Amino acid sequence: MVVRTIILEEVTRLVKIQLLLVKHLEQCKYGSSPAAIANPDIKWEESEQTDFGFDTRFFNQALTFSFDYFKKKTNGMLMELPIPSYVGQSAPTGNVGDMENSGFEFELGWKNKVGDFNYSISANASYLKNKLIKLGNASGEAIYQSNSTAGVGSFVKGKNGDVFPYFYGFHTDGIIQNQAEADAYNSQYGQAAQPGDVRFRDIAGAVDEKGNAIGDGKITDDDRTKIGKGMPDWTYGFTLAADWKGFDINLFFQGTIGNDIFDFAQRTDIPKNNRPSWILGRWIGEGTSNKIPRVTAANPNGNWRSSDLYIKDGSYLRLKTAQFGYTLPSRITKKASIQMLRLYVSAENLLTFTGYDGFDPEVAASNYTNIGVDRGIYPQARTISLGANITF
Repeated sequence: MVVRTIILEEVTRLVKIQLLLVKHLEQCKYGSSPAAIANPDIKWEESEQTDFGFDTRFFNQALTFSFDYFKKKTNGMLMELPIPSYVGQSAPTGNVGDMENSGFEFELGWKNKVGDFNYSISANASYLKNKLIKLGNASGEAIYQSNSTAGVGSFVKGKNGDVFPYFYGFHTDGIIQNQAEADAYNSQYGQAAQPGDVRFRDIAGAVDEKGNAIGDGKITDDDRTKIGKGMPDWTYGFTLAADWKGFDINLFFQGTIGNDIFDFAQRTDIPKNNRPSWILGRWIGEGTSNKIPRVTAANPNGNWRSSDLYIKDGSYLRLKTAQFGYTLPSRITKKASIQMLRLYVSAENLLTFTGYDGFDPEVAASNYTNIGVDRGIYPQARTISLGANITF
């Protein structure tokens, strides 16, 4: 009976709570509020641009060449304004940033005919240099990408007077090979490294007469600096086209030079996780590797904090599109009441030449501060298709 009484009392109490909740919900009033603080002074960005160039044609327009130089300064860039966290709403957008972009573009083309053989070659390239003039906050710098869960920390940053944005982290100086090296490193910098761990460079503090960093005798966050950039220096492409007695071919290549990739495609904080094939070259004993650290779940040295170990050369050359076709002679097609019949085979992303060991050097970016960050996105598909162009 005692148990039964306790159960009934508990049921009664829960029913009362439910009735109170229903009554409370009936009294609730629904409404809305701004998602971010408004800025009544916001306006369009303003830009100042210097641009000059020329176009030339030679040999009855067989050879063409064009050149263009530009320098553009954007004033009052739209960026989020810093506000205290206790405000409780998203930051307003204001005209606070200044950016400068400069560079040049050129295009070269040649076309000719030799008997029944027609061909053309065209190429274009552009060089871009950008610099953040003013970020718009008191410090003149800001972090845009960070991941503390994976132990990486901050890895994309913007700073006044530098390229925007850039990869941010530690410089490394090889792998600690034995206990004697570990003891010396730990004694000098106050670390807890073991053989097979990364040796991080101490660059904060004093410099010598040549401007080289002497360091302050500690490995801290102050030793983080620019370690790369996702924006390419050069973007280029070229097209080859030719036709001969009904056969035709068209090849389009594109690529970049001078850009880095922050290879964030693996989760180093998850021990039981698939790894890229380059992990087979990790340190497993003295002299086995001076680049890739040992694999350990404990990771007391923070081997995979943001550093130049993540930085890979992102330059590439890709055969983006290729098409080979044949147009049947009209004397044959007209018998079937067809004016023109062309058969072709085409391909996309057929060949890629690159030193990058990730899935795809052509890394897509969701916004400007993600340029060059590879999170293991699915690579672009290589496709081959057959088709026909028919005109009746």
